[in-house]
Amino acid sequence: MSYTVGDAVVYGGSGVCEIDDIRDISFYHERPKKYYVLKPMFVKQSSTVYVPFDNEKLTAKIQPVISKDEAIRLIDGMGEGDSVWIDDRNQRKDHFNDLLSNGTRKQIIDLISMITRHRDSLAEEGKVLNMQDEKILAEAERRMNAEFAVALDMRPDEVVNYITERVSAC
Repeated sequence: MSYTVGDAVVYGGSGVCEIDDIRDISFYHERPKKYYVLKPMFVKQSSTVYVPFDNEKLTAKIQPVISKDEAIRLIDGMGEGDSVWIDDRNQRKDHFNDLLSNGTRKQIIDLISMITRHRDSLAEEGKVLNMQDEKILAEAERRMNAEFAVALDMRPDEVVNYITERVSAC
């Protein structure tokens, strides 16, 4: 797919980015190559991401931001996942990180729902979610809230209220 300057895209672990520029750049004294220059959005301290045009593996990680209709479908389908909690902490960490890196948006939404349900059940027992799972939950929410914000034309800090109102109205 071809992108232009100003497009909002999702890029792997960087989340939602704006294509800031497309230009020839020479790194490490090599011949100049054409790069997408990506600026992560909604991040206070962000670094620029350079994606070479000729690297199919990296350019394949650039995806368009979901549409408004798709965002609403994902929100309306929240809680419908049938994910099973993995008791082994190391296996769970590997699985969750793999979902964050390679999962579909639906899988990431299901991951958020599963961790949230687990956190709520722990709270009923007077326990808390471990830090590793909290970090994964926070990262998954950050990524999806940023993408929903672009798709729904709102700020990321407005997304949770929008989702809560929409889910409670159903």
